[in-house]
Amino acid sequence: MVNVDDGLDHQGMAIELIDAFTELDAAGLAALDVAGRAAQVQARQALYDYVDRIWEDAKARGLDPAVRPDWNVVAGLRDLTNALVEQAGQAQADAGED
Repeated sequence: MVNVDDGLDHQGMAIELIDAFTELDAAGLAALDVAGRAAQVQARQALYDYVDRIWEDAKARGLDPAVRPDWNVVAGLRDLTNALVEQAGQAQADAGED
């Protein structure tokens, strides 16, 4: 695995990014049309699925990524990409598109 600074709280940083980006993301999504929001949901879901597959593959190999500091970065990316998917879905709901 790539040398990762285990002293960094990647998951905590991802949560901070989510909190800081939510309002700006909501405004950007609201400015899109129906097709644009749908494309965002699809793209964000694809990215989440990719990151989640890495996490699940580790579990299938017998690793417990939730307790391994070197997997904190993947946990953070899962949180971040999940939040992006949820935000896009919420934008669709707010626009009455669900």
